Amino acid sequence: GNLAIWIKQLDRGPFTRLSFGGQDRRPAWSPDGKTVAFIRDTISTSAVFARPVDGSLPDRMVARLDRLVQEVTWSPDGNWLVMRTDDVTPGAGDIVGVRLTGDTTPVPLAFTQFTELNPAISPDGRWLAYTSNESGATEVYVRAFPTSAGGRWQVSTQGGTAPRWSPEG
Repeated sequence: GNLAIWIKQLDRGPFTRLSFGGQDRRPAWSPDGKTVAFIRDTISTSAVFARPVDGSLPDRMVARLDRLVQEVTWSPDGNWLVMRTDDVTPGAGDIVGVRLTGDTTPVPLAFTQFTELNPAISPDGRWLAYTSNESGATEVYVRAFPTSAGGRWQVSTQGGTAPRWSPEG
């Protein structure tokens, strides 16, 4: 059936439905806790929408790619959304960023013939950690953010998944 995003204050209050698009999934809180981004699927693609958690404004589309989106996360300053594309076929699964103001053209961040997954932005917003199978095994890599120019460093040595940053970065 339909998928929807719901909000619940844990200490009190009822569940409140936030989205009404029919196939909405994978919510992600903004850094200030005032907005939720989520993926809305259509038959052949998906888009990322955002809505204030208090429901005061309607959904607004903030990003659309030419591929299915499977994961979305915010940059710590709230200026970027980072998305991971579908990884169903070999070599698919890329990481793309979209600025939320100004030029909203999607920016490839980790976009290769290999599969990149699990984007995680450092607390200071300067680094992107992710996993890739480019070495033949899934390993964790780090590169500068938001630019994808320059190097990338493999930081795991015997496999790694789901990178997470410590609070101090």
